[in-house]
Formats: sequence, structure tokens, C-alpha cells
Amino acid sequence: MRYPMTKQVGLLTAMLVLAASAAFAYANSASYTGQGLNADGFGGYDLQTEICGVANGAEIDGPYLLWVLTATGAKNADITGPWGTATMTKYGNGTFKYVSGWYGPSTLPGNVSATYDGKAKNAQLVISHGCRPFTHGAWCSPGFWRNATDAAWALVGHDRNVDLFNGFVSTSWYGQDLVPDVSLQTVLNNPPIYSGAPNQGTGVACALNAFNATGAALTNGLPGYAFDCAAMALNNESDTCPIDHFGNFK
Repeated sequence: MRYPMTKQVGLLTAMLVLAASAAFAYANSASYTGQGLNADGFGGYDLQTEICGVANGAEIDGPYLLWVLTATGAKNADITGPWGTATMTKYGNGTFKYVSGWYGPSTLPGNVSATYDGKAKNAQLVISHGCRPFTHGAWCSPGFWRNATDAAWALVGHDRNVDLFNGFVSTSWYGQDLVPDVSLQTVLNNPPIYSGAPNQGTGVACALNAFNATGAALTNGLPGYAFDCAAMALNNESDTCPIDHFGNFK
């Protein structure tokens, strides 16, 4: 059906209004400009605050970002970003939160915004905190396992004082047995004795001494993670060990 020109213009105007209202649910808006990030010195950004794992106070387990909009007096708000548009949850007077998946911090300033109802205020949209994804192999050092609680050991299914080095660590991780055989905790408690020359195990890409081989074997037992020689070489356990001493995933 064909319409007169004036009616076509009216229909087009109505369509534009509907499109605008769909994209911007509320009249007032706040753009994200980088609050909650620190420059990393290489042209990118890092989180100011990182909280990983529900047991440690995070909103969810795994990688995420927590967005917070402060717009005093508002009753409703939504947020638009790489994930699309989503409703924000209200907490208190004009405070709204939304948990998104992880996105590279450098991609976010200028690409995320929130809209809210009520009167226009000096609203602010920030990243409160988040958790980066674990993108490399794992490494929890022998010192970590020496001081870890039984809850952390339970994750790998071994008893520090009962389970022995030979059989569990020796062939795959160290390449030979210890004489005499000793408990895993004995190896961990005595680095001067067990940190000698490395041997090549049958199941690992790098040669390890008995001390590090014990840490590697235990790390490899964490569900969902695998020991990696490159992760050990990073020498940055805060990034490479996915659990804390109490067995909580970060």
C-alpha cells in the first residue's frame, strides 16, 4: 500500500522515535570514561581492584566485571555495552549494579553507557571491581603447597603426610625414584635436600628437581587446570596459582 508523502514522513518519524526509545530506555544517560581502571604503562589499562571467587567476596566465580551506576533519585536504569543492553539492579538510593562478562579494559572507555529515569543528575558509571580470566597454564610453588591448608590439598586428592613421592611424582615429573622414598610433605619441608639437579620426567616438557616436581604434580591435580613450564618461569604466583592457601579458587 502506498501512502501520501506527508503520511510517509509521519510514519518515518514514528519509526525513528521508536528506535530511539528502544536504544535509550530512559531519558538521562551516563557514559563510561575509564573509572575503576589504572593505566598499565603500556598504553592499556588494568583493574584498580580485583576480587576473584565467591568465597573471597566476588559476585560470581570466574572472570567478570561489576558495573555500578550512581544516579541519586533514579528508580530504574539500564546499561549498554559489548554484551548488548541489560537492566541494572537497584541497590539503595540511586545505586544500580550489573555484572557483565570479562572484556578487555582497554576496549571499554567510550563504549559503555547507562541510562536512567527521573531527573538528570551528575551520574557516574564506574567499574567497581572484577576478575581477569585465567589464560595461561598453572603453577603453585612447592612453598605454596608446604603452607597450604588441608582444604587445598583435598582439591588434588592427596594427603601430604601419607602419600609418598615415588609413584606419584617420580616417573612422570622427576624421571626417577627417591632413595629412600619419603612423604610429599618431607620433600616440601626440605628444599636444600630436594632442590638439586633437575631430571627429565616422562610426562613434562621441562626438567625439574624433586622439590619443583612435587609442586608441579600437585598443581596439575587442580580440577580444570594443568601445570605449565612457562607459568613456572613467570615467577609470579599471584597470576599463576588459581587457588589460595584455603583452597578457594581466585
